[in-house]
Amino acid sequence: MKTSLPLAYLGVIVATFFWGTNFNAGAYIIAHQLPITASIERFSLATLALFVFFGLRGQLRLSTLKSNWLAYLGLGVLGFTIFNLCTFFGLQSTTPVNGALILATTPLWTLVFGVIWENEKLNGSRIAGLLAGFIGVVLVITKGHIQTLLRLEVSPGDGIILLGSLAWALNMVGTRRMVRNATAIETTSYSMLFGTLALLPLGLIFENPLQNLASASLSVHAAVVYLALCGSLLAYLLWFNGLEKIGSVRTAIFFNLSPVFTMLVATITGTAPNVWQLTGAAWVILGVLLASGVFMRFIPRRSAIG
Repeated sequence: MKTSLPLAYLGVIVATFFWGTNFNAGAYIIAHQLPITASIERFSLATLALFVFFGLRGQLRLSTLKSNWLAYLGLGVLGFTIFNLCTFFGLQSTTPVNGALILATTPLWTLVFGVIWENEKLNGSRIAGLLAGFIGVVLVITKGHIQTLLRLEVSPGDGIILLGSLAWALNMVGTRRMVRNATAIETTSYSMLFGTLALLPLGLIFENPLQNLASASLSVHAAVVYLALCGSLLAYLLWFNGLEKIGSVRTAIFFNLSPVFTMLVATITGTAPNVWQLTGAAWVILGVLLASGVFMRFIPRRSAIG
């Protein structure tokens, strides 16, 4: 159908909007709710929604879970438990814009891990992309004062979210290396299930989730539902549709819109980005575009002579 391609592009943009606004909603949640409790509520709802939606459609095979359960356990802890806790704990001492910009470097760290474990090749464009992304992160977390980095005066929140970005990158590389004969929907659903289960004992040990959930306001619960349904279920559905309709390379480029949406919402709500965040955003986006080889697609190849 002719309308399917434009709708797929629109869906990918909406998915990145949801992911970008995750940081704005997350900052509000973490100001009124404890991190582990908020994580448990978010991913319990998201996991339930994924299993109901895809399970009823027969898209979650038990045989896939049996053959990949150990991989899903590790990927769930990395990509959902650690990543989500780093996001919520990080937002306690940094801004949503900083968090989104640091997370936008995830494709670069994925490339680094791919070079280490999958023997991917580094060409000039990828090296330039890694350097540009690194410059962008340094500008964001130091506000242009490099001595801040040398003195280790970086905000703890920035460092924690960077750790979460590394965990998510390891999750993506691990998915390629460890999971066999599974769909993206199955891997997401089963990994999220194990990640949610890993959160439960942490909540019982360090917090009192039931009491915290009971005392939270309706607006906090609404924000968590937004993260669970829009930032998880709907975003993944729209993203997977984009992967199928327009391909992984073109779809991945749109991931760079996430921090732009975070900045836009922050500005609307009265917190405009500073010059270092804007400059860092430009470097981060340039880095990911260079590393993905997008610019090379527009450079005509030289024809052979002789």
